[in-house]
This record gives sequence, C-alpha cells and structure tokens, in this order.
Amino acid sequence: MADRVLADRYRLVSQLGEGGMGQVWEAYDQTLERPVAVKLISSLAGGGSRGDDARARFLREARLTARLQHPNIITVHDLGEAEAEEGTTPFLVMERLRGEGLDAVLRRGPVALPEAGRWGAQICEALGEAHAAGILHRDIKPANILITASGTVKVLDFGIARAADATATRDRITQTGFMVGTPQYMAPEHARGRAEQRSDLYALGCVLFEMITGRLPFEAPEAVGYLTAHLLEAPPAPSSVAAGIPAAWDEVVLTLLRKEPAERYDSATHLAAELRRLGADVGSLPKKPKKPKTPKTPKTLRTPTVVEPVLRERFSPRLLTTIHLRKPVADVVFGPDSERLAYAHANGTTIVADLSGEEEFRLVHRARRWRGAGNAGVAFSPDGTRLATVSGDKTLRLWDAASGTEHLRIDLDSSPFTVTFSPDGVRLATASGDGVRLWDARTAELLLSWNNGAIQDVAFSPDGARLAIAGPRKLSLLDVTTGGDVLQEVIKDEDILGYEGVAFSPDGARLAAASSNLGACLVDTRTGRELLRLGDTSGAPDVAFSPHGDVLATCSFLDEDVWLWDAHTGDLIDTIGTSSSFVQRLAFSPDGTMLATASDDDMTVQVWRLTR
Repeated sequence: MADRVLADRYRLVSQLGEGGMGQVWEAYDQTLERPVAVKLISSLAGGGSRGDDARARFLREARLTARLQHPNIITVHDLGEAEAEEGTTPFLVMERLRGEGLDAVLRRGPVALPEAGRWGAQICEALGEAHAAGILHRDIKPANILITASGTVKVLDFGIARAADATATRDRITQTGFMVGTPQYMAPEHARGRAEQRSDLYALGCVLFEMITGRLPFEAPEAVGYLTAHLLEAPPAPSSVAAGIPAAWDEVVLTLLRKEPAERYDSATHLAAELRRLGADVGSLPKKPKKPKTPKTPKTLRTPTVVEPVLRERFSPRLLTTIHLRKPVADVVFGPDSERLAYAHANGTTIVADLSGEEEFRLVHRARRWRGAGNAGVAFSPDGTRLATVSGDKTLRLWDAASGTEHLRIDLDSSPFTVTFSPDGVRLATASGDGVRLWDARTAELLLSWNNGAIQDVAFSPDGARLAIAGPRKLSLLDVTTGGDVLQEVIKDEDILGYEGVAFSPDGARLAAASSNLGACLVDTRTGRELLRLGDTSGAPDVAFSPHGDVLATCSFLDEDVWLWDAHTGDLIDTIGTSSSFVQRLAFSPDGTMLATASDDDMTVQVWRLTR
C-alpha cells in the first residue's frame, strides 16, 4: 500500500501502527508539501446501504471532533474516503508528530510520579476542552495518548470510538459485538450504556493507576471479567500495589475510580490543577472538591424488599395494545428496530406485526404432521432482515422478515422449545428435548451438538463466545468454539425442578435464570457465584434484561402480574397487572421503551409502554 495516493493528495509512505479500527500511516501532503499522519478506519469498509450510512455517520461525527483546537489534542487536518479491496474506507489526516505512545512507555514499567502528575494534568486539560464543547472521548487509554519528543501529551481519537460504531444509536455495547470503548478502562456507567463526562475521568483514573504502579487496577482473562470488576469490585489502593506511592496519590486515584460518577471529581479542569500540584509535590495532600462517600459493599444473596421501590425513577407502564388471538402464544420478540413484533402460535404459525398498526402479515408455517398446542419459537436476526422459527413439526426455518419468503429449512430430531441468533447473525442455537444444537445460519451445517437432556431455553453471550443453557436442575455455560463447559456448574441445586428461561445482561457479566419452583436468580458469569435470588417469583417461566441491564423483568405461572426489578440490588421497582393468566414469555424492545408479554392461557400478546 506504500506510495498509494489518497484523494489525489496524500501519498502513503510507511505504516506506523495498526489497531482495532484501522491502520496509521506516515504520509506526505503533496499539496502543502509537508509530512502528515493518515489513519485508515478499516472497521467501516464494505459496501451496501448500511456501509454507506455508517461511513456518512462516521464522517459527520469526525467533523465535529475535528473542530477541537488545543495544544494537548492532536490536530485533524482533513477527512476523506478511499477505495480499498474490502470496500470504501474513511480516513483522517492528522498532524505528524514525533514521539511514543504511552502504551509503549508503560511496557517498560511505571513512570516517575512527577511525570505522571504532569502528563495526567495535560490529559485533563485536553478533556476539559472537549467536554466544554460537548464531546466525550469514550476511549481514554494509553494507546490513545502520545508523548511527543518534547514531553508534551497529545490525546488522540476524540469521538472516534463512538463514531466508528456503525450500529449504535446511543452509548452502549452494541448487538454486533463492537464495543464502544475498551473494557480495561471502562467506567461502570459506560458499561451500562450511559457514558458521561466523568466516565472519561474514570478511564483516566485507570490510566493513572497503571502509570504509577505498572499494572491495571483490575486484572481479568477476558473483556467480561474486566467489565464485571468495574461494576462490582473495589479497586486496591495504588500504594498497596507498588511501594513509595504517597497517600495523596491514593486519594486522587481512588476518587476517580468511584463507582458512582457523582462521587468523582466534578470536572477535568479541577482535576488538572490537583494533578499539577501532585506532580510538583508528591508528598502533599491535595484539597478535595468534596469528600467522597464511602463505597457500599454490594449486597448478595438477600431477600429483596417489595414494599417500596428504591430506584430514583419509577416506571409508569402504560398498555399500548392487546392482540387477541385464537391460538395459544408460545413466544414473542421485538425486531431490532423496535417497530416490529413477531409472535409464534403454539401450532407453529408466526405473525409479524407493525406496531404502528399499519401492517400485519402472516408467515405460513403450519405443522404438517403435528396438531394441537405445543412448542414454538421465533427470533429476529440482529440486522432485522431474517426471521428464524421452530415448531412442533420438528423444523427450524429461516424467512425473509419483510416478505415472509422461506429461505432455509432444517429438519430436527426432536421438537424444539426455542431458537436464537448469535450476535453477529452467523449462527443459530436451538434447544429441544434432547439438548442444544448450534447451526450455521447460512449453510444449515450442524456445528456443535450437546446431548444434555431437555433444555428449555438457550442464550448467546453478547460477544457470541458462550451459550447459557437452562437445563434440568442446573445452568451451564458452554464455549461455542470448542463445545466445552466454561464453568462446570454455574448453579446446581437438587431442589430446583428445572430452569425455564435464561438471559445474559447486556455487558455479559451477569446471567439471569428463571425456575418453576424456586423463582429467579442472578449469577456472576465470571465466577459462577449466585449474586442474588429474587423474592416471591415462584413459578417463573421467563426472565428478561432491559437493554441497559439495569432492570430485570420476571413473570409467573401463578400470577397475572409481571415484576420489574432493580437488576443490581434485587429490589422491586414496579409491577404490571397484565390481566392475562399464564404469561409465558417476556421481551423488552431494543430501545428499552416497551415490554411485550405472551400468554399461553388466554391467548393474548400485550405491549406496554415503559416511561420513567
């Protein structure tokens, strides 16, 4: 690719580096006759309308961040698009700086405290400038910090992490698996999809911890482990990790790593002054803007109170529509656009409805050899173009979600209970009376098979690497590549007759499971430890996480109500009186504004609007 000319102007000279989003090249501006740096954003290469929309969105957001002009922010000179083998690729043209990435510096070990204070203050000044303009970085980490030859800090890639996510409509870990940010440095609220200015300061706290100790505040083997630690674990004091660190540094770093944003520093500008003072005198204790609250130890294995809601914002559920049907309903799911609803009759027929009321069409999927009520399942592909269905005639079928045209059919050995797509839409998992099967959604090839008894429900982890299995008397986590157990037994309890429903939290750190006789529980997916068991949820056939992971919905065979719980504390938030006996399935809309319920007994689908 060397000597290639972009936009008839920028000649690529030599590659400087490569990361998750693309390559950085030393280049030469042939118009102004000066060296520049060019970053090719390869993660957005590709064709089609979705690729075009993603690149247009990237360029629009990149233009906003290019307006930032500050001594500690790298200058963006130009934006453009280039043709590559894999498709059209956006590129950024930046000032060419001589220096070394902070990640390379830290590979040699921790830095001196005066340097940490001086560099940290400069990072804060860059953040302060961006925050004043309403721009968050979202990915502060050593790889995005350059130390120039003169010792000046330059912060790179403002806004690029979010802009490069082609599917995100808000700050969150997307269904495609692209993570907006880096797990090792991600604030708890950022992991939950609610990044704010103080989320950048939390990430800086992780960087400072690494700068002065030579290691991160948390260590884990994979992304989910880091996210879980940021959400639940208390960080150690830097002085407990490395010798010679004064208490003043402990105070600053631990304040930045508070779980609640309000307990951190109130602005990057204020923090810059504190760090500059620490860099000049590492023995003095900085004056704090306010005294942080002592962090609370997470409560576990408790019986939650159901008398008063504890969230600051209580839901106000409002019934939008009730769909009365002539057959029992076995499953219900929203499309990824939150505008379509698919529900499966127990006789194998699936309906796709437009929630605006303008359209409803039927997918002809009737059993040929099988009659009467029974099992059926339905799932939208992550991009919303396909629909997967299973029914008691022992078939798995793929349909065009817009026209209802059948594309693929797979004959199964036994009647399946449910079906689900992997986050990338490439694989399908089915659960049935003889175990779990993993299929290639493009070729119908059987990839893996687990003959582990009657499995009622199965769910992919958000990164697509694991399957959670709701089986008789135990939960399991399986590796989708090797087929092996990630944890030999997540929960095994002889008192549990069987698990009926299972769901991952959006960050993959927790697993919710519903059992028919002991109710619903939450499990740590990293350790297999039960975090809490929800009170008064006996007869629970299903459980669902809200898109942000802060709310858990459960239902019961024994009650007409649906319960909404705080997914972190287990406290009851609200109840929804559905007036429908035997609510069997639950589904949150991807935008979090609606909840759908399916009743097997009175044959209704209800959709509720959730406002706070």
